[in-house]
Amino acid sequence: MQIEVREPGTGILLRLEAKSENYQGKHGMRIRYPNGANFFIMADSGAWRSADHHHVAPRFLINIGLALEGRAVSEQLVDQPNT
Repeated sequence: MQIEVREPGTGILLRLEAKSENYQGKHGMRIRYPNGANFFIMADSGAWRSADHHHVAPRFLINIGLALEGRAVSEQLVDQPNT
């Protein structure tokens, strides 16, 4: 499935592919960028976590989770610039 995810630090909207997958006995989602780079995430105690040793920023994971839940892009986190 295609998801739209806002990168919190820049506010840029990314179109990513999310595919259900079992990885090392764990069920989760493989998230793939248009350039082919990817990482695996899984739900753990109600929060999404990287499960294949790739660093994924916590606020970006929150936005991915919101997108997977079908929530509006406007509900996703965007960092406020320091003023």
